[in-house]
Amino acid sequence: MKFNYKNSLTVLLIRLFIVYVVFMLCRLAFYYFNNNLIDPIYRKDIISLLRGSLMFDTVSIIYLNMLFIFLSLIPFLFREKKGYQKTLFWIFMVTNGLGLLVNVADIFYYPFKQARIVLGDFFLLGEDAFIPLLADFVVDYWYGFVFYFLLLVILYQGYKCSCEGSENMIFKPKNNKKYYTINSAYLAVMTIVVIFFVRGATFSAASFPIGMNDAFLYTDNPTHTSVILSNPFCFIRTLNKSKDVPSLHYFDDNIAENIYPTTHKIIDSKEFDIDRKTNVFVIILESFGKAHIKSLSDQFKPDQETNTPFLDSLFQQGYLFTNGHQNGARSIDALPAIWASIPSFKEHFLSLPNSVAPYYALPACMNEMGYETAFFHGAVKESMGFVSFGKNTGIKNFYSRNEYEEENGKKDFDGKWGIWDHKFMPFVHKKINKMANSNKPFFATFFTLSSHHPYAIPPGLPKQFSEGTMPIHRAIKYSDYALGEFFKSIEKEPWYKNTLFIITADHSSGADSKKFSKAPHDYTIPIFFFKPGSNMKAKDDKVMQHIDIMPTLLGMLDYDKPYFAFGKDHFNREDSKNHFAVNFSNSAFNFITDEYYYLFNEKDVLVKSDYRKDPLGHNNLIERKTQKDDENIQRFKAFVQEYYTHVSQRDYLPEPDKSKKLAMITKK
Repeated sequence: MKFNYKNSLTVLLIRLFIVYVVFMLCRLAFYYFNNNLIDPIYRKDIISLLRGSLMFDTVSIIYLNMLFIFLSLIPFLFREKKGYQKTLFWIFMVTNGLGLLVNVADIFYYPFKQARIVLGDFFLLGEDAFIPLLADFVVDYWYGFVFYFLLLVILYQGYKCSCEGSENMIFKPKNNKKYYTINSAYLAVMTIVVIFFVRGATFSAASFPIGMNDAFLYTDNPTHTSVILSNPFCFIRTLNKSKDVPSLHYFDDNIAENIYPTTHKIIDSKEFDIDRKTNVFVIILESFGKAHIKSLSDQFKPDQETNTPFLDSLFQQGYLFTNGHQNGARSIDALPAIWASIPSFKEHFLSLPNSVAPYYALPACMNEMGYETAFFHGAVKESMGFVSFGKNTGIKNFYSRNEYEEENGKKDFDGKWGIWDHKFMPFVHKKINKMANSNKPFFATFFTLSSHHPYAIPPGLPKQFSEGTMPIHRAIKYSDYALGEFFKSIEKEPWYKNTLFIITADHSSGADSKKFSKAPHDYTIPIFFFKPGSNMKAKDDKVMQHIDIMPTLLGMLDYDKPYFAFGKDHFNREDSKNHFAVNFSNSAFNFITDEYYYLFNEKDVLVKSDYRKDPLGHNNLIERKTQKDDENIQRFKAFVQEYYTHVSQRDYLPEPDKSKKLAMITKK
């Protein structure tokens, strides 16, 4: 089948139209595979969502094809040579093929993060486990790769058809001057079109290149923004974000700092105290989202088997925060939040150059109070940047897969991530015993590993783990079993009753219910304080988050010096006034108070909902704003401003300690 096109501009537009077609097929596939995580799309929404989708696809296609567009219209006769045209074809196929690869990967990665892939998600490329995990991904989602290759075929065939037509162009200039003039005009027109769309379909002097938050111009539903956005737009728009930290100013700097101070000092108004001879043991459970834990979820049926029998039992014996929230999307975000009270939002904090800075975080405070500090993780030392960050924050001892295999050999490697939990935990027990025999109390952090994709179960265990309603549930049951066996072994130790255990999860990991698939419930995790034999027993439904763990623990220990934290001391009555939890998903901030959930897109609060009575957010109460809402919004804005101010300045020290930074900060 052949077509006659009048000019090279028409040929170019036909080729770009082919890219539009495959991008729209990606979007349809994205919605098909993720519709359970996306709120229903009604007829009244379709036109607006389609407009937004075409806008972001246009920018994605422009970003991908910038070089191709220029080379297709460059006004020189050598453009007509076969070698040049062949090179042009490969530029088209390679650039758009890579863009489609990210776009198709987004379809199947979305359930793990519930946000589009950005540059920061590529931290896994540096992990030793990446290649085996990629192999598992290919096996699990083979149909995604079939779909990807079908899209490449469409690209190839579409381009081939346009080549056949272009060979029979009706319009052929009779002289070189006319050729140069006409093709220069085509190039000028396309340059104007490119600038127009990259700026968000406007030439306004006040406009900026379109960003991810602009998806909210077409909807106020955060789950719908994921349908509107497309990759590689999200990836390309974050390429420079690791160096270019946003500058968001809503107030004078002094006013923002006064509304939301980050330098804290203990005020003696707490409910619980522990002496400085008490050990502190932080346990971070991989992927143990609240949705998987029967004692924390109201979505389990009464007769449904629990995934976490040990945790359900342990939670009855301590202080359980039933409204706990993570402050980042992935495992890499947990330790900065817990150890340094620094959350992650658009980018993983540890992926930013701005994370290379001096800290006086929780481990350093514990060292100062006479504690021996240690970190345990069954992966290799380089994993996620945990060890390097731990050293920077003051951890003195590290135990990883490397140390385990030096003592026990390599037979317990799970083939993907590291050492099986039930094998690594006795190793942790042994090293903790050694620390406890010193003259110092210990502050230890143990990050579990096995409850992670591909959700494998180790062979040869005496206990069988039944399938749940999601693939992860068998792995959760296994890790809960391993944790139970670990506690059975350590409760016999003399140090056990003199230890405060802080148990939480690094992040949630999907859900089999609509409630826990929607903000703010999709980022809820357990946070649990447990001291054997103490009177510290309660269920607390006020908001609590990872970044609150550091200030809350320092408050319990009566730490008497100023410290830096974005979180608050939960047991300090003054700190806990007007408190909120915060995280980031679907291109917007989620702020959660004890009463309401607010969606903030850095410009406006678009949603206010009563997340307890209306967990699916059917009723937007933003039109019923009260004075309390206005005060909350002021605090949200001050928090965002303070966060980006401190990150841009690499400033994570309390006010009196600022002089310590001078020799340690890299020039921006």
